[in-house]
Amino acid sequence: MTQDSDVVAAVRCINIKKHYGRGTSRLEVLQNLNMLVPRGTIYGLLGPSGCGKTTLLRCILGRLSMDQGTIWTLGKAPGTRGHGIPGSMVGYMPQETALYEDFTISETLNYFGTIHRMPKDVLKARKAFLISLLDLPSMKSMVGNLSGGQKRRVSFAAALVQSPPLLILDEPTVGVDPLLRMRIWEHLLEFVKDWNTTIILTTHYIEEARQANIKFISSLFYHVLPGRMGGLIISPTMLKINYRD
Repeated sequence: MTQDSDVVAAVRCINIKKHYGRGTSRLEVLQNLNMLVPRGTIYGLLGPSGCGKTTLLRCILGRLSMDQGTIWTLGKAPGTRGHGIPGSMVGYMPQETALYEDFTISETLNYFGTIHRMPKDVLKARKAFLISLLDLPSMKSMVGNLSGGQKRRVSFAAALVQSPPLLILDEPTVGVDPLLRMRIWEHLLEFVKDWNTTIILTTHYIEEARQANIKFISSLFYHVLPGRMGGLIISPTMLKINYRD
């Protein structure tokens, strides 16, 4: 088996700790978590709601400070000046829909493409690709008039628009029909194979784990602490489920 020291890491987390609240309301969300995501792989965080998946993603992005530990994202600490994390080096699809309701789909993608300083011809071609990939409605459709599932797909398109080397997707297929979910997964695997993209995603769907091209890893899950009358804590234990034949 390949040793960690031999792996080219897209993301490396070392002894991460993070809590919320204080006193009797203090909740330890991440406890001494260690994680290595190799470049050019799909890495899944599989676990129930509230177990800390989104918290970990925000730390990797540099959008949330940790109590303790070190994170390296694409070779540098997130937030390093000029690194592009957060920024154009990463595409992030949050769990909540973070879109401007008064924009059309076209204006939304133009907005994100402009932020990433994409040439107009490149952006135009990318929009056409994403329309086909995600089966988006008319580019003239107002975001505020879309269904929940359609908004999720536009949010996904916004994360993909600049073809980033790192994709972080928080529940990307929630509200998406099974056929489109399968199609999205086919393209995610193509991104990894053809462009060496690294993809970190969270999911509730065990079946999606079977499509990952590496071991699908549940890094965070609820663990009942003995003697605590059913009290729940977050365990950093790595549960590895290998779906390869």
